[in-house]
Amino acid sequence: MPRFLAKWLDLYEDEIALFLWSALILFLIRTSNILFNNFAETAFLKRFGVQYLPYITAVNSVSTFFIMGLLTGIMVKTPGSRLLSYTLLFCGTSVAALRLVIPLEIGFLYPVLYVLKTQYEVLLGFLFWNLANDLFNTRQSKRIFPLITAGGVCGGIIGSFGTPPLAKLISMNNLMVMYLFTTFAGAAVVKRMGDLYPTALVMTEKPGKKRAPSSMMDEFKKVIPLIKESQLAKVLILLTLLPNIVIPIMNYQFSVAVDQTYHTENGMIGFFGYFRGVQNTIALVISLFVGKLYARFGLPVALMFHPFNYMLAFFAFLFRFDIFSAMYARLSTAVLRGTINAPARAVLYGLFPISSRAVIRPFLRGTVVRVGVLAGSGVVLLSQGIMHPRYLSLVGAVVVLAWIASTIYFKRNYTKILTKLISSDTFDFRGMEENEALQVFKDKGIKSRLMQSFLTSHGDDCVWYGRMLRSLKTEGLDRHILSKLKEEDDKTRMNLLPLLSPNTGEEAIEVFRDLIDPSKPELMIAFAGTVKRVYAGMALEVQKEIFQNARYPEVKAYMIIGLYRQAPREYGETIEMWLDSDRLAERRAGVLAAGELERVEYAGKLKEMLVKEEDVSILPLIL
Repeated sequence: MPRFLAKWLDLYEDEIALFLWSALILFLIRTSNILFNNFAETAFLKRFGVQYLPYITAVNSVSTFFIMGLLTGIMVKTPGSRLLSYTLLFCGTSVAALRLVIPLEIGFLYPVLYVLKTQYEVLLGFLFWNLANDLFNTRQSKRIFPLITAGGVCGGIIGSFGTPPLAKLISMNNLMVMYLFTTFAGAAVVKRMGDLYPTALVMTEKPGKKRAPSSMMDEFKKVIPLIKESQLAKVLILLTLLPNIVIPIMNYQFSVAVDQTYHTENGMIGFFGYFRGVQNTIALVISLFVGKLYARFGLPVALMFHPFNYMLAFFAFLFRFDIFSAMYARLSTAVLRGTINAPARAVLYGLFPISSRAVIRPFLRGTVVRVGVLAGSGVVLLSQGIMHPRYLSLVGAVVVLAWIASTIYFKRNYTKILTKLISSDTFDFRGMEENEALQVFKDKGIKSRLMQSFLTSHGDDCVWYGRMLRSLKTEGLDRHILSKLKEEDDKTRMNLLPLLSPNTGEEAIEVFRDLIDPSKPELMIAFAGTVKRVYAGMALEVQKEIFQNARYPEVKAYMIIGLYRQAPREYGETIEMWLDSDRLAERRAGVLAAGELERVEYAGKLKEMLVKEEDVSILPLIL
């Protein structure tokens, strides 16, 4: 990978190869999933019947629960790379074997294929990200996972656009054989990566006993105390439950509209291929701007986009039940779900302390999702023979209204929720990276709470709040930092000084004068560096005063910059004297001053010192 591209992608040299292998694996998995999905959905709708879709949706929801429970026990004993490789081989082989059964014209085969395509997609995705978590640590994952996801989206684009020509070239049924080839290719890549990076794939935990999956009742017992005490947990339950009720309703409407429009299998599989190709392309483009959207509007507002769009989609189906409404509904809801809504909810999961996260996340993704999907499927089943699918939009709109109300409630109480989390000290906000924290704190009401926490906190907490407030461009922060400098210890002062803006004002001079202590060289250097940055244009008398009172040459080096520009001959001789001095501290000061001034006439002297200097500690400064 070219260096400029690696820099643009924010990848370090030792990460590039592993990133490329991981992205290639996800590319092949997504390509395989799209090929199988396009075939299975087309075959089910045209050869079995769209009226049975609600039953299959319910079966899928229940099946996922049992499969994931079984998988949990296997994962404890098997390395992630080997398990993913074996699963790819199994998926490809089983689908290819079912291809041999198609000539027997067994109708029940197509619901089985529809369930398999859903389960295999969930299974392979789960195993891949489990492997990725073994390959990359938490800090790396925040940078690299979005890039790997882009590789998966590219696989979806290729698989989608490739489906129609492949179906014409090798016949639609033989897409199952093509699925065999792509999954086997994925297994081969996983195996090759394991051979190249064996140490990265070593299991970090010893095999243990297989744990039985917890029952729904066990999940309720664990999560009820958290729900009672956490307002955030209540909101997340609604934001998880309500969307999963409307998803089966809209999926059914979409499938009916497509089935009514395309009367042949070739026409339908061509539609699915090109439509999903466009959908993945749009998702890839939008994903590049999601971070800016969060930073501009904040999480509560970002969470509102998805339900409002669902309302528009349901009204589109209500007033015009055709392929155009279907395309708008599926395209817009899928793109917003994947690029905006899901990442926003993932950030909210992270607001829980680790102990609570281990309870709430399985409950939301397991029990709550299943309840929502089963409820939505039940609504569709009850409507069979009673109403046209277009009128399901009325039921969906009622659920979406409740969803919108939940997001509005969350928006109004967002500051209160975060304030409680901060005051109760239940979450380590200092462990968040700056871009994550900016997404979380992008709310007018929370700035005042952050400022209050900044003024009452000490040490590392004080510095963290100060950095967040500076990143949020909080007005009046310089004045509060100056007041905190008088209260904090020297270490905290040194970390707060870089947060002062160039517009700090003359009041900082008096604060600095009160805190200057020649017996503390590190603090003096920090003050000198801040003065150089903030008061480059300060009065010559003030600069001379600080320069003359400084006991250590390194401190004088920072102050001499402004003095040199006003009296180059006098202070230039001082720098020359430092560079030729027998004292290490003075030579260091001379190197620091020469480097800050960036005067070419010092280059020869520095080059000479680089050869003759005996003390290695000064060499990095010279370079």
